[in-house]
Amino acid sequence: MPDLEPRPFSDDEYRERLARIRDRLSQANLGGVLVFRPSSVEYLCGYHSMERVPQPLLVTRSAAFLYVPDLEIGRALASSVADTVLYYGYTQAPTALALVAEHTARALPDGTRLAVEFEHTSTPPRAVELLRRHGVELAPGDHLVEDLRLVLSPAELRCVEEAAVATQRGVEAAARAAGDPDATDSVIAAAVTEALLRDATSTSAWGPVVVAGPRAGVPHSSWRREPVGDGPVFLEFAGAHHRYHAPVMRTLCRGGPTADAQRLVELSQGVLDAVLGTAAAGVPCADVARRASEAIVPLPDDVVFHHLFGYPVGLAHPPHWMDSAPFHITVDNREPLREGMVFHIPASFRSFGRACVGLSQTFVVESDGARVLTHGAAGLIPV
Repeated sequence: MPDLEPRPFSDDEYRERLARIRDRLSQANLGGVLVFRPSSVEYLCGYHSMERVPQPLLVTRSAAFLYVPDLEIGRALASSVADTVLYYGYTQAPTALALVAEHTARALPDGTRLAVEFEHTSTPPRAVELLRRHGVELAPGDHLVEDLRLVLSPAELRCVEEAAVATQRGVEAAARAAGDPDATDSVIAAAVTEALLRDATSTSAWGPVVVAGPRAGVPHSSWRREPVGDGPVFLEFAGAHHRYHAPVMRTLCRGGPTADAQRLVELSQGVLDAVLGTAAAGVPCADVARRASEAIVPLPDDVVFHHLFGYPVGLAHPPHWMDSAPFHITVDNREPLREGMVFHIPASFRSFGRACVGLSQTFVVESDGARVLTHGAAGLIPV
């Protein structure tokens, strides 16, 4: 079965990931961790599937157990390096968590605690209840695995770089589609999607966002078969390679930019220049965020901005590519950047209810600065 779908990483890399999480278990005096977040399950053992029912991974200090419906045995054998795959009948899905809880209680070493990510939506509250019924002592395991994922290996970085190539294909496809005088936002979104999927190994966890005109001034609006007129057209999407993402925001523009749009361009470019010029291994996130904040002071009263100057990206499953520990570049995060961390800079500014300009990059932190992984200049793209 593994020959049907070669894994993107070597067995040694998966062994190293499991060794690191077991070191954490030992340091925290934990007997195991039950992982429900699909991206973290894949990170630790390689398993991934289009099926969305809970399929957790139990990692103890000596074993790894993957729990799946019987219909997913093939996916588990093709993609996973877990020691043991335990399965239940597909029609048993409503009661499967009881089986998982029962086996987990048996598999844990006596007298040890189990870490569970309580705060993430992927962890079913019912599972927590059932584990406690079986006498399992639970401990908060929020971001226990996700913190490890913040620093990408060289092989993971190559996946993001490959994703960035696909992202640029999407940008170019969007510009071509927008050049049609009869283009709609939906036509542009379709062109982006086709370009992202054409040579892809996986789909993006979110997007694409395509929105033009005054509706672009309302955050997280998107395409709805509206004609594209003059002015800025906001885009946000990510190419993906083996579910590793390289997001960008880009802004197309028909005709010359209005004064309103030009003001937003300057704000967006100011944030990008400040973050990319300051970020480096060892620099506190707060210092990068303060420098970026200074670049946009004073912020006009009618401009909407979130003051989030970067968030980590990499391996992600739906519903979003923001699928890691909340290690954000903000003024209240005093932790230093580490070499190998990858961030998206969401430099989107909206004149509320009138227009939006977003110009972003995805970059990796290196010892002497930030290296941009996405392609193309961050400026208005004329169409």
